[in-house]
Amino acid sequence: MNNADSLAQYFADIITSRHNQHAMVKIVGRAGMGKSWAGIELATEVAKCVADKKGGVYTDYFNFNNNLACMSTTEISKVMKSPKKYSVIFLDDIGVPLNSRKWQSEANIKFNNIIQTFRPNHNLVIMTMQAGFLIDKVPRTIAGYEIEMLSNDFEKGITIAKLNQVVMKHKTGKIHYPYLYINGYKYKRYIFEKPAKALTDEYERIRAEQLSRMEKEEIDDNEVQEEKPMMKDYIVGIVDGIMAEFQVSQDKACKIAGCSSRYFRSVKAGT
Repeated sequence: MNNADSLAQYFADIITSRHNQHAMVKIVGRAGMGKSWAGIELATEVAKCVADKKGGVYTDYFNFNNNLACMSTTEISKVMKSPKKYSVIFLDDIGVPLNSRKWQSEANIKFNNIIQTFRPNHNLVIMTMQAGFLIDKVPRTIAGYEIEMLSNDFEKGITIAKLNQVVMKHKTGKIHYPYLYINGYKYKRYIFEKPAKALTDEYERIRAEQLSRMEKEEIDDNEVQEEKPMMKDYIVGIVDGIMAEFQVSQDKACKIAGCSSRYFRSVKAGT
């Protein structure tokens, strides 16, 4: 039994309780750290625990056809619209379609509204992204848990992460990340094993198809945009995201992003 078994039971107990509860988890880490592995394994194991409690088989509560959205606002809308009760929803690479620098987009606004009102279905939502600030502040803040990928050993079929709760101090507006306690034990590290080959093969097929679809849509849109304005929008989104995520000053955020405060202020002012 690995760490994920205890974690899966923890989330299954939450969403199947009689207290009208749901849970949201964000999995963060740079590309190639095993975020998708962790998300698929956690979703599958939670679904198995739910099936033990509510009957049926685990695919009744998590399957790629009904519960996976990969890099697409269309897919996100599909899986988030009236999900089956007690089901697990996996939103993979959510930072691509719901980028924080497009926080006023229709897709972001709709998503923010959905995640604030979908609680009656008792769902677990798992979101993967390369960094927390890549998505809008609303889902970033109300996600109650964060899994941060630390290392991996793909030869042994494992990825290692740490798990924190996400606690907003409403009086100060600051976010704290205490470790999670399960059954009286503080969990500092989690080991996720590689999902079954049938699952990873199907996931890779779906992901490849979605990437191909996105490339075609980008070409078909035929939108000609100058590189300079796009870079300006990118800088504004990154700096704003760093300030919101890490509660640092504008000067500090600009330093992390690699631009000067003067340049950032001029770009944001539209000059």
